[in-house]
Amino acid sequence: MPDEAGVVLSVRRQQARRRRVRRAVVAGLVALAVLAAVWIVGFSTVLGVRDVQVDGASLVTASDVQTAAAVPSGTPLIRVDQNAVASRVVAALPEVATVTVSRHWPGTVVIHVTERSTVFQVLDGGVYHWISADGIDFHTSQASQSVPTAAVGLDDQQLLADLATVVASLPADLASPVVSVTAETRDSITLTLDDGRQVVWGSADQSALKAQVIVPLLNVPGKVYDVSAPSNPAVRP
Repeated sequence: MPDEAGVVLSVRRQQARRRRVRRAVVAGLVALAVLAAVWIVGFSTVLGVRDVQVDGASLVTASDVQTAAAVPSGTPLIRVDQNAVASRVVAALPEVATVTVSRHWPGTVVIHVTERSTVFQVLDGGVYHWISADGIDFHTSQASQSVPTAAVGLDDQQLLADLATVVASLPADLASPVVSVTAETRDSITLTLDDGRQVVWGSADQSALKAQVIVPLLNVPGKVYDVSAPSNPAVRP
């Protein structure tokens, strides 16, 4: 008769071996599942880009944005470099100020664009150039926009940015009557109102203060209002 203790020990050893085998099989299956998931998500086209959607665009078309974004169809969604996509769109399309890129599973990239706004315009060669708050010449049109027109060149971006600073600082009730802006230099910015009066602004420095000073000053009879030195404004006939 086999020793009872030996039988028990043999059974326990067999059970232990079966447990080790089961654990090894489970571990192997988990590893395979993880590898399969990594491959599906990161390397296969199963969860690849199938659609690129665009919203927020009006000056540019969705097709323009999609072309600039250059997101290859089938690229695993997880591997789409959102910052790189945004940078490509901004670099290619001057109308676009900022871009936000998001992934929508299982296969959609959504590109949200925020376009630049027109602060003033420059008429050049019969075409209106739209200038943004940061002095960027970002769009053209045949029709005039409801913003002041500046009689300046387009090659000095710093001057364009200074003019934008001035126009953007104007309160609404003053911005509306401004029909033109001139500036031979960055320190000689002058606004012309729709009634013919002129506001000598000087440089873009202290524009917020100058905007505060000019509003009550326009109630004084005169034709030329000088706020180039806002602490010592002047009115001339």
